[in-house]
Amino acid sequence: MKLENDRYCLTVVEKAAEITSFYDKETKIEYMWQGDAKYWSGRNPILFPIVGNTYSKKYQIDGVEYAMGNHGLARHAMFQVVEETERSLTMEFVSDEETRKQYPFDFSLKVTYTLENDQVNIDYVVKNTGKKTMPFSFGLHPAFNCPLQEGKLEDYYVEFATEEPLYWFDRESKRFVEQKELTKRIPMTYEELTPTIMLEHVKSPYVRLTNGEHGVEVSCSGYRYLAFWTKPEAPFVCVEPWHGIADFEPNDTPFEKRPGTMLLEPEKEYRTSYYIRVY
Repeated sequence: MKLENDRYCLTVVEKAAEITSFYDKETKIEYMWQGDAKYWSGRNPILFPIVGNTYSKKYQIDGVEYAMGNHGLARHAMFQVVEETERSLTMEFVSDEETRKQYPFDFSLKVTYTLENDQVNIDYVVKNTGKKTMPFSFGLHPAFNCPLQEGKLEDYYVEFATEEPLYWFDRESKRFVEQKELTKRIPMTYEELTPTIMLEHVKSPYVRLTNGEHGVEVSCSGYRYLAFWTKPEAPFVCVEPWHGIADFEPNDTPFEKRPGTMLLEPEKEYRTSYYIRVY
């Protein structure tokens, strides 16, 4: 399915409700990573109902053991188109017998893409359609071509909207540690990106991945975590706003009390959104 205006074309598929292309017809720049098994065949999965995974890859609900793949169910699901206009597209993923074997809750997940000039607004609605409180986390994982044209990944940097003291995940202590010096830019290097740069409590409403000429702006307002990642020598960078996070050490934290996990009462809805702007 395509959403298109005079300059930009956005393509979305039913598998995982993924954006497969955000293309500038004037500059001929393709902003979205196209997937390549040599590096990473993913593109921009929706992370639901878990971000990452538990340390053991298993978890318990009401004394019963379950397991989900990394980042949950939505990244492998077939979404159905429920509404389509010239400017927007809404798709839905609904729980079924197979999802309940991995995650014992009834739900619907809707995603709406709206193309406005050089920006796509992406809105999500999670609804608990069951009869018991539903614990879940949620995140985004869009991957962008980097470099966008000629050049190399190291020509790019992440720029925050404002200078701020970043809370950076330290892999030795497995804790988020405040960096006292104010930061507005993070240079992109494989050394930092391949293990994943993870931040907590970013105050900026958006970040930009850019070489100073072209780039993408990704909103992160309201998200507890923000991550940046790539594979060794791969020509892409993921900019990932998260509401939850993976386990990094063994623990006995109940699934519903994991950091960032939210609780949704029966028949209630949870809404979140972000945008991608290209230039």
